[in-house]
Amino acid sequence: MPKPGHVPFIGFAVKVMIAHTVTYFVVGSLAYQLITKPFYEGPDPLFAGFMRTPADPALWAHVMRWFLPAQLLRGLLMAAALWPFHSTVAAWSWRRRFLALAGLYFIFGYWATAVAAPGTIEGLVYLRPEFTPRVHLIVQPEILIQAHLWSAWLAAWITPRPSHV
Repeated sequence: MPKPGHVPFIGFAVKVMIAHTVTYFVVGSLAYQLITKPFYEGPDPLFAGFMRTPADPALWAHVMRWFLPAQLLRGLLMAAALWPFHSTVAAWSWRRRFLALAGLYFIFGYWATAVAAPGTIEGLVYLRPEFTPRVHLIVQPEILIQAHLWSAWLAAWITPRPSHV
């Protein structure tokens, strides 16, 4: 029987998975429509050279099939990485939880990732010159907003259960 105040991993993992998947989908959809669509479709789709895009329905079908399982898996992996720190983070104020999670997500999950993607440090080094500094800047709001929404949501959910007397 779990001790009072103990949060089981599965409950935590489900929260991380939901917060990640929902914020990723919502922010990504809005950013696509408002900011990045020309990188995927149109006369000069810069990202189409290395990504599956809606411009090619046969390739896009793969994205549609695997989007949800992939995001849930990413959320599960994030939960597994955060779990050893759960009790420590849960003891912090909401603000401190939010700032720590947003920093981890944005810095480790984006800027400092070892993936050469638009907007990352590796991307600045390894991507071709077509990925101008402007391209790297344009993609920043999407990940920054998603990181903040995910962190705010998760910070609100990471609270110790009140102990039963």
